[in-house]
Amino acid sequence: HYYITNNLSLLAIPTCYGGFMLDDGEAPNYHEDDLREAEKLLEEMDDSVLISDILDKRPRSSETIENVVIVDNIPVTDSSKLVKLTNVLLKIFSKCGKVETHHIPLDDNNKTKGYMFIVYRNAQEATNAISSCNGYKLDKNHCFAVNRLSDFEHCMSIPEKWEEPKPEPYKPQANLKSWLCDPECYDHFAIVHGKNRNTAVHACGPNQSFVVQQREFWTEAHVKFSPKGSYLATCHKQGIALWGGPDFSKVGRFNHPNVTYFQFSPCERYFVTYSKTSLSPEDPQNLIIWETRSCLNKRAFSLPVLNYWPYFKWSHDGQYFATITGDNLSIYSTPSMKLLDNKKIAVQNIRDFSWCPCENWIAYWQSENKNIPARVTIMAVPNCEPLSAKNLFNVSNIEIFWQNSGNYLAVKVDRTIKNKKESENVFEIFRLREKDIPVENFEIKSKVMSLSWDPKGPRFAVIQGEQGRTDVSFFKIGEKILPIGKTLTNKKCNCIKWSPLGQYCVLAGLNNISFDGVLEFWDIGGDAPTLMNEASHFMVTNITWDPTGRYVCSSNTYGGHSVENGYNMWNFQGSKVFEASLEGFIQFAWRPRPPTLLKDKDTKEIKKNMKSYTRDFEIKDKLSQSKASKELIEKRRAVYDEFMSYRRKKEKDLEVLKLQYSELRTEVVEEEYVEETVEFFMKEEVEPANKE
Repeated sequence: HYYITNNLSLLAIPTCYGGFMLDDGEAPNYHEDDLREAEKLLEEMDDSVLISDILDKRPRSSETIENVVIVDNIPVTDSSKLVKLTNVLLKIFSKCGKVETHHIPLDDNNKTKGYMFIVYRNAQEATNAISSCNGYKLDKNHCFAVNRLSDFEHCMSIPEKWEEPKPEPYKPQANLKSWLCDPECYDHFAIVHGKNRNTAVHACGPNQSFVVQQREFWTEAHVKFSPKGSYLATCHKQGIALWGGPDFSKVGRFNHPNVTYFQFSPCERYFVTYSKTSLSPEDPQNLIIWETRSCLNKRAFSLPVLNYWPYFKWSHDGQYFATITGDNLSIYSTPSMKLLDNKKIAVQNIRDFSWCPCENWIAYWQSENKNIPARVTIMAVPNCEPLSAKNLFNVSNIEIFWQNSGNYLAVKVDRTIKNKKESENVFEIFRLREKDIPVENFEIKSKVMSLSWDPKGPRFAVIQGEQGRTDVSFFKIGEKILPIGKTLTNKKCNCIKWSPLGQYCVLAGLNNISFDGVLEFWDIGGDAPTLMNEASHFMVTNITWDPTGRYVCSSNTYGGHSVENGYNMWNFQGSKVFEASLEGFIQFAWRPRPPTLLKDKDTKEIKKNMKSYTRDFEIKDKLSQSKASKELIEKRRAVYDEFMSYRRKKEKDLEVLKLQYSELRTEVVEEEYVEETVEFFMKEEVEPANKE
């Protein structure tokens, strides 16, 4: 309650039994004329003057209406089941944010009308509810339709007379595949180095690299190319930025502060970010799945602790993603981002799983539990029917290795021998494309360090032994599993890196000074492995092949030491192409290529006619290996293209003249056109003969 003094100042007075009391409890003594004058002034003033401070704190309709969502298609039931229905609905919608209040209208018969109102704390939580629950299937008869309350007001305010919208000016989008149009077909790679995180994208030539784009402070941590090479993601304190096009312009941004891990889906349609800190104190969600093109939040999860990364594993086409939650396998489908069939798959004692590289199949394994043996299962998605399974006994650990074409699955089983401290390694090979999926096993007595498949063939390699004394064996799968040649003994390696095109591989000892950085380049295409070349790169930390299998890069990054940081580029036969020393070298990453559009028969036809292209390739190689600068080569190419354009124009003019001459002549005259090729000497280069 307020009263007005003679000087028109407002004073708050507490109410007591309908009268006025001072703060000390005594009744005020006012003149009757003053009170009549105050009442008159009060009648003339509105609330905006009298209680403006209170009105400023009231919620505005434009703000609160954005927090309200309407949920249609909820079950119609009577009041006796209203409490149970309310609890079910609130359990679903509380996952999107805190529900401030809700209301389910009833008709004259005390039955629900099939819709409800939900009020969230802010508009973002309402947006989460719309994106997560719109289309949610409660059961086979009820599929939610979730909309914001403001959308209804917008529909009601549509004018009766239609007005043609003004067309917006066209804004050309960046060509995310422009780098594939390079006439030289150079592959790109990105490097990050230095205190300022200098980031550069290079094109890899036959004897040197060329800078395509270079910037300081382009990233604050590391960079990552998308699986098809369309985007380059950079990490910043405010979130993740996406770059693409010929000039690497910014094409997207994900506002998620302090991101520590991120990944693309294989189809590039989705992007996953994880941060140890949540978006806000009110919103504990810290793992977000975004839509790449629109940068919209499609689904968010709250993870107090991240035990492994990637948290979600994606199917090869990006249609599904899955994770392990307790004794359940949770498979989500896109674009709805909801659980497959709205439920988790109960798998007791599940330990790990892996997607097939080319089919929507999942292989997972379960550990032993008392009298229940360990089990490996291959399951098809989305029907979740098992394709094959096998029980295993005395198992301490299992590793799953898919072959790229999905023809085979290798399961490495570590068994503990009773009454012995040693363990044995057994491999179970599933033949997925054969009838009834037969399983073949073979045993390796010594300790197996790693297994890797040939990406294009039915071959695999196994490294066995202890650190410092390792043997390498190659196997080929036919009717039986047979070794390829003899085992390579006493090799200084702990990893095998296959070419993306198969047949060729590199044996390397990574992150181990005792291996002396030895690199061995092998050809596994014959009856026995053939050593093509042997080289070394001191303190090598990583080996990566380019997408075409032409080059392989060995890098020494600034991890635990700062000695000879940089990278060496090799061709697939093991000859060094060039090298670069970089202070504070942090990262090397090849730019992937999208899958080829050629069919197998087209590829075979190109290989069959490869000799017809050899001459052009040799000319380009000689030009690139000469001392001529890149600008001079481009100038020559421009002159050549100009001449060929001129020639095509004249050929068209000649065809027109032929028609005109034939109309003027009464007799048919056969004419001969002779094309003469003129060759002349330009330059001679003498190269010393190979001493060998």
